[in-house]
Amino acid sequence: MGCVVNAQGHYAVNGLKLEGRSLQDLGIALADMRKLDASLLIKADASASHQSVVNVLEAARMNGVSKIAFATQNPSQTGKP
Repeated sequence: MGCVVNAQGHYAVNGLKLEGRSLQDLGIALADMRKLDASLLIKADASASHQSVVNVLEAARMNGVSKIAFATQNPSQTGKP
């Protein structure tokens, strides 16, 4: 499973954009992860707030998700200096 956090703090889980940005919205979107014993890959825009990323971590914790990884990109991979 993957969760993307964009620069404005909006979320997408498995490619589906979430309408809300609350901890509850994230918790609902990640609810099936405990049953699946899945890993969560968090991809956060470099301009996303720390709080937005912490919200994903907290929602994962609330759902019993312990396998979490972060994806990073070098600036050259994004086309930005």
